[in-house]
Amino acid sequence: MRTIPLLAAAAIVTTAAPARAADDLQILETVLDRPTVVTLGVQVLIAGDDDRDAAIELRYRVMGEAAWQVGAPLFRVRPEVVNLQVPQQFAGSVFDLRPDTTYELELHARDPDGLDETWTVTASTRPVPGDPAAPKVIQVSDAGGLGDALGAAQPGDVIELAAGTYGGTWSIEASGTADDPIVVRGASTAGTILDGEGAGGNVLEVYGSHVHIERLTIRNANRAIRFQTAGAEGNVVRRLHIEDVNLGIGARQDQLDFYLCDNTLTGPLAWPNVYSDDGGVNANVDGIVIQGFGHVVCHNELVGWGDAIKTEQDGARAIDIYGNVSRSAYDNAIELDASAGNTRAMRNLLLNSYSPLSFQPIFGGPAYALRNVVVNVKDEQTKLHANSDTGETVGAVILHNTFVSPSRANQVQTTDTAHDFHLVNNLYVTRAEPEGGQTVLLSAPIDNAVIDYNGYWPDGAFEFEGVGDYPDFAAMQAAGVFEAHGTLLTADIFASGYVAPTSYMPVVEAVDVSLSPSSLAVDAGALLHGYGGFLGAAPDLGALEAGCDAPNYGPRAEGVDETTPPPQCGDPGGETSDGETSDGPGTSDGSTSDGPTTGSDPTDGPEPSGGDSAPTTTANTGDDPTAGGLTGGDASETGGASDSGATAGSEGSGEGCGCRATTRPPAALLLVLLAFARRRRR
Repeated sequence: MRTIPLLAAAAIVTTAAPARAADDLQILETVLDRPTVVTLGVQVLIAGDDDRDAAIELRYRVMGEAAWQVGAPLFRVRPEVVNLQVPQQFAGSVFDLRPDTTYELELHARDPDGLDETWTVTASTRPVPGDPAAPKVIQVSDAGGLGDALGAAQPGDVIELAAGTYGGTWSIEASGTADDPIVVRGASTAGTILDGEGAGGNVLEVYGSHVHIERLTIRNANRAIRFQTAGAEGNVVRRLHIEDVNLGIGARQDQLDFYLCDNTLTGPLAWPNVYSDDGGVNANVDGIVIQGFGHVVCHNELVGWGDAIKTEQDGARAIDIYGNVSRSAYDNAIELDASAGNTRAMRNLLLNSYSPLSFQPIFGGPAYALRNVVVNVKDEQTKLHANSDTGETVGAVILHNTFVSPSRANQVQTTDTAHDFHLVNNLYVTRAEPEGGQTVLLSAPIDNAVIDYNGYWPDGAFEFEGVGDYPDFAAMQAAGVFEAHGTLLTADIFASGYVAPTSYMPVVEAVDVSLSPSSLAVDAGALLHGYGGFLGAAPDLGALEAGCDAPNYGPRAEGVDETTPPPQCGDPGGETSDGETSDGPGTSDGSTSDGPTTGSDPTDGPEPSGGDSAPTTTANTGDDPTAGGLTGGDASETGGASDSGATAGSEGSGEGCGCRATTRPPAALLLVLLAFARRRRR
């Protein structure tokens, strides 16, 4: 078993504990993940709670403001089924925040065995990267001048390239600073071209930190840009057009806080060429690859890649992928593979994908897929697979997505167990006559999953090998194991009248999957605090709330970014009253986790304890619609946290509906665990 350590400014845990702790929850340390521009992540390291009946709720507010917003409760991580060593913990994210803003996070731990403790930590989001505080403009107009300027670059330099084509390859060794980055910027994206002239390597290599590459076309080589130094920090790629390469943007280990946004990347592959056609020979023709912690990948447009956007480091944390449009992906549109927790794919538009959202594997979670629109899926909607080297997936949280597929509405086919995942408030739509008559085919062993409040069309077989094969939705629901509050839809789903394609092979260019006002998906969801608001009596199923504007996907207009205030949608409720808090037990008060560092071991101190490491199959019922991992607060806390808006560049993430929760629907959900089935080719 390999170790993914955590590094915090304060010591995490140094005191030993018994090999098996009691049922009482013990709070050891609160660790903040690296902040992004619009999201904060938190881990509460624990011991005890062997009976797993504790919960930790979260509220947040801007420092100095009176009202609290209700966030999502923290997710209980189960290290004993993770193939990398991670500490016992609760973990979760606070979404749709303002850039460059300080927040108070209030954590409330409750354990029926005796603990009831509230404490606060303080954390700040990052600013959107900007120009140097003390800029020095350097004008260049030819390839030689560019090489000279890069070789002599100093913090604060703004290297401005005149319009024209610059032939060759380049590198920059120097670093800027957070206040005075080095900026390399073209006169216009279309008019300023770095042409690699067929080079077998990189058109541009960046070795330093705080280097901004902006407003260029980069083309005609094996790779466009590669950030070559492990641990490099604060680099930016913005408003580029990348084409005629086999890798768009590449990375190295342990890099931090990159901002890769508003770019267009055109790859060499063409739909409908997919992974199963040739055994995956193009699987590593990648658009954007990130490694490390704290990265933001937003509002890019990608077409023609093996994997459009991917994480590629075991134990990665605190990564935001939002507002992107992937127009074709030979394999995966977004890979969160090998991440450990608080990685987030949210409000993306994913068209023409083999298997659009990949969790192969997740090392404990939570790894989020939130409010993505996914249309024209060849294979699996969400790849809950193991990696043969690093084990089975644990901790995917898949909420409020819209899936429209030509084969089956939802399928996962693997012999590997998927652990501790949530499928809630999603919309699954396929053609009128699904393949094999199966609306759902989940032929994977499932350990400890929440599957409820989802909508399906059409009716057909719902097959869960090892648990039950049901001839239709009614039989599945009557069996009392799955979808106690699920919805069988009618054909009246989308306002545009859009229906699922009958074949994956034609390219889907554009699609409107906003809900019909009369769709049964309207008001059919469970209230999930902290994941966006809603109009009406309850949240709608799927990615798009009826009555709210759809997000803007892909590059934003120049001058628009996360600092632009959002349009509002719905009642601005969701506030709660102030309450008594304390500094709390083991609180790091803002120290952050930087990720792997040689010699740092997150398991120093108490041994992980509690729970049986063997997969189990049980069905738990209760009054919490998501079994302690998704909804938050008591029934008396009726407000929901706000979403940040439906158009690009809005305050917060700039994505989604800005409406707020006004009422709470009845809550109850089955914890669902299925069983086994069929071997898949990968």
